[in-house]
Amino acid sequence: MAPATRSQTLREAAATSTDLPQHNIADPQQLNDTIRERTTPSRTSHAKSSTESIRMLRIRYPDTPPKFIIDLSLPPEQRYLEVCAAFKEEVKGLVPLFDEVVSGFLYGVPLKWVHFISRTLMRKVYEKDENRELKGISQATGVPMYLLVCFNVLLDLFMGCSSGGAAVKSGDGSKMLHFRTLDWGMPSLRKVVVQFDFQKEKDGPIVASSLTYAGYVGVLTGVKKELSMSLNFRPYRVEKGQLWADTRYYWHLFMVLIGQRRSISSELRQFLLPRKKKHRWRSDLREEWESWTYDDTVRTMSCTDKKQKAKKTTACYLCFSNGTETTVIEKDYRTSVSRSSREIIVVTNTDQNRPDSTDSQNSTAPLNGAGDQQNSGTTQEEISTEKDHSPNQPPDQTGMAALLKEAAERQQCAEDNYQRMRMKKGGWWSSTTEEEVFQPLMTEEEIIELVQKYPTTNEETHFACVMDPKEGCVKWCRRWVKPVSGQWIARHMSETR
Repeated sequence: MAPATRSQTLREAAATSTDLPQHNIADPQQLNDTIRERTTPSRTSHAKSSTESIRMLRIRYPDTPPKFIIDLSLPPEQRYLEVCAAFKEEVKGLVPLFDEVVSGFLYGVPLKWVHFISRTLMRKVYEKDENRELKGISQATGVPMYLLVCFNVLLDLFMGCSSGGAAVKSGDGSKMLHFRTLDWGMPSLRKVVVQFDFQKEKDGPIVASSLTYAGYVGVLTGVKKELSMSLNFRPYRVEKGQLWADTRYYWHLFMVLIGQRRSISSELRQFLLPRKKKHRWRSDLREEWESWTYDDTVRTMSCTDKKQKAKKTTACYLCFSNGTETTVIEKDYRTSVSRSSREIIVVTNTDQNRPDSTDSQNSTAPLNGAGDQQNSGTTQEEISTEKDHSPNQPPDQTGMAALLKEAAERQQCAEDNYQRMRMKKGGWWSSTTEEEVFQPLMTEEEIIELVQKYPTTNEETHFACVMDPKEGCVKWCRRWVKPVSGQWIARHMSETR
């Protein structure tokens, strides 16, 4: 089942709802104070009042995601209780989502059979902490565990998104910001977009942030100091249509569903969140935490570490940034194609070197037309661990052609908008004795403006954000509980359209 196209979303919105105000922004301090206030069992009335206040804020300010602090020192079952209290009814409303998702996979199969088999097989996820977190969410909301497992392992297979990195001015130098929009046709998910801020201990500093959905414990979009990440749906797969290759791939997916292997969002979670270091022989040592770096993450997911086996995942696009450069990885089951840039790089839902993708990422050429792929700061590398690769075949799912066309359009518009805005600002390439160095003049505010340009943000967009991996924080985020209106589109239309 492919993500809905923008035209489908627009038709559905016109038939079922009216436009809501799109730009009533909450006062950040007011919103954060309300949402971060902790509740206790001994203060039931206060908890109800706090929950009601959060709901009122979501109605009044539909474009500001609520923020919740997740204390990693708590038992996993207790980490998301505040989230469950605030979103209990909304999470319960996600139950019909299972039928919609599964019907796209198993057309014509009676749903009661699907529910029975799923209840029998989908009892857990691979990671123990994540499994305990889901059990806590299930107990707090009343949603069956197998439905939460399905939600957490299948969600990343259907997202149409835009991700990338863009260079901006930072003091006397420059840095890269990581921008991201998440698009999907499931309207019920719009209401449960949240931001999680993680801390290693109560009242401790924020060590990582994630933009996701209530009830989802993996990572789709996240940032910490010197590492940001985002995950996009990928419709292509190497060796698709070959019996043995298809068997291996779908066996991997089945193992993920029954909790015997990690999902891709679980892989990203282990890169984002710190973990307590385990000591095999000593239990009296001081507690230590360990975390992944940008280089280690890119090397692992690019399959370039010869000391490790190739990382097996579902097909997807991954975008990582450390604030100096941004890397996009076209990840397959056991292969990858990666490219990096220190200027501008964009990925949507189409491969770089395909007829239906744009070719502007092949080279981020300077404004005067000089320079090649090397001096433009963009590099590309293909890593393969398969023995007999065949050319990618065009996806044959219903509606996939429209999805790919829109993905290529979003990518092209984002790149063109960046170049146009840079030219207006007067960015240039300065020559040194050894190499050409790009001098960006874009600002953070202009990247935020860039992300909101249509169709980068469109009728399917659930949320858009800009992350700063240098500082390890979310600089800006907006969510849409209703599809963007025609008036909003007119105000944010790209000049390239």
